[in-house]
Order: sequence, then structure tokens, then C-alpha cells
Amino acid sequence: MKGFYASLAFFLCLVFTNAQAASYQPLLEAPELAVALSNNPALQIIDIRSPEDYAAGHIPNAVSAPYGKWRGPADNPGKLGDDAYFEQLVRELGLTQQQPIIVYSSGADETDFGAAARVYWTLKYLGLTDLSVLNGGFQQWQQAEQTIVTQSTPVQGSQVTVQSNPKLVIFKDELLEKITQQDATYQLLDARPPIFYQGKAKAPTASTGGTIASAQNTPFGQWFNDNDTRIRPVAEIKQLVRSQGLDQAQETVSFCNTGHWAATNWFVLSELAGVDNVRLYPASLAEWTQDKASLPMANTPSRLEQIKAKFSKLVND
Repeated sequence: MKGFYASLAFFLCLVFTNAQAASYQPLLEAPELAVALSNNPALQIIDIRSPEDYAAGHIPNAVSAPYGKWRGPADNPGKLGDDAYFEQLVRELGLTQQQPIIVYSSGADETDFGAAARVYWTLKYLGLTDLSVLNGGFQQWQQAEQTIVTQSTPVQGSQVTVQSNPKLVIFKDELLEKITQQDATYQLLDARPPIFYQGKAKAPTASTGGTIASAQNTPFGQWFNDNDTRIRPVAEIKQLVRSQGLDQAQETVSFCNTGHWAATNWFVLSELAGVDNVRLYPASLAEWTQDKASLPMANTPSRLEQIKAKFSKLVND
């Protein structure tokens, strides 16, 4: 009889442990997160909005980790910090490998999703793999009339160790080598709207308009619902990916201006559509165009067009 009770206790402990450490899909809807939180109050939830927005109201159990903490300097916001910096950050947030981590942003618009996707990508790059993003962010949580609290969540620091995954990232020199060698086994995707890809507009961090040589335009905005700021259902995502042939290359590289919109493309292709070997160029065009070596570009505006653009800006200012 003692053996029976010992076996039963072991079984119940195993079931309880598995329930506590349940994994979730990469993209969670607000009602799904509410159920997950009620079943597992120990969920690690990261609010990447501003400290002021967090203080005004946030999801229960969420800790504040503003997006700026995950970004680089003003002249190169997409620059990836080193492992030591991120290890200190995730330890301060109390993150561990034992519980799922859910990231959410404001959900104000489609661009905002890129912030959550970039943080998700960063955590996965660091070796924290049990991750999800709240689809539609805090806005959808509010619209679903879920519980909102104002008190800060106590944080107990952790001793988690990070180990970066080179399969998720590509840096300037490797990308340049692929372009120079005319590597036909990979696809280079520019996640920006067409006006940027065509060189008709540029971000302040880019020294010139246009796109990286050999890139094709895959605008991030196509992945969102028409009526709100949520990512489309996965079935629709997979159909869009197949129809554009985005699942055919052996390897995919995603970039934009500062690795923000590109993170949305990375997330959709890698985590939702299941495309293999998708990598993010985190520093993107901010780094590429600022390089002294004049790296290969396409769709760059002519000298006359650049002068006209500068004159127009001066007049409008």
C-alpha cells in the first residue's frame, strides 16, 4: 500500500509540474492568456511599454521592461547588445527557464507589434525558448475586458545563464559575403513599406535611401488583420507565405531600418509559418548605410533626387 501511495504521489507531482510548466503557442490571444494566467499564476509576463503606461495599468503578474532596454544607441537602435548586458537584464527581471515567458506591447498599431517581436527574438537568441507574444498587445487585453492592475509586480532576481544562438542572427560581414559571392541559396527580405524599398523615403538613421543589394520587398504590414492590429490567423499566414514562395529558400534573412519591422517578418516566417533557417539582421540599414565602405545598395536615389529631397525638407521645416 505504501508503494501505491508513493507512486500516486509521484504521478500527481509529475502532472502538477507539467501543468505549471506548460508551453503555449508563439502567438496568444487575450482570452487564451487570461486562461493561462489563471491556471498558472507563475507565468513570466513582460510589459515593454513605457514605465508610465505600466504604472497606469497592466496585466497581472507583468513586470516592466521598457522596449528601450532591448535596443541599441540612438544612431543605431537595432544594434544588438552583448550577452553580458542581456544576462544582467534578464536576471534583474527574474526570468528563468522554468516558466513560459509572454511579451506584450501596447498594440496601438501594426508597427508596435515589431517591438514585441524584437524582444521575443532577443530572448530566443539568448536561449530562452518557451516564449509567446500577446496578439494585439495591451489594447486587445483591454478590449477583451480582462483584469488590469496598477500595483507593481515584485521581482525576485534570477541566476539564469544566457547562451546566444548564432543560427538566429546574421551580422554585416557575413551578409556582405553572401551578396558578394552571389549566394543563390538564401533570400534577403526587406520588411519595410514599398516607399522605403524603392528609395522614395528613408529613415533618419539611414545615410541614403534605397535597399540592400539583391533584396526583395516583403512588407511587414501584410501579416495583419484589416480591422485591428492583430496578426492574421496562422492558416492565412501560411497561405500568404506559400503564395509568395517565401518558404522555398534554404535560408532567409530579414532586415529593415533598425531591425524592428524585420522582427515581425522573422516572427511570422519562423514562428508561425514554420519556415526553417530564418535569421534577423538586427542593425539593418542603419548600420549598412553608415558604413564607410559604401556597401552594396539598390534603388538608391540619384544625386539630383537627393538634393531635391533635402531642399524639400528645408522648405517644409
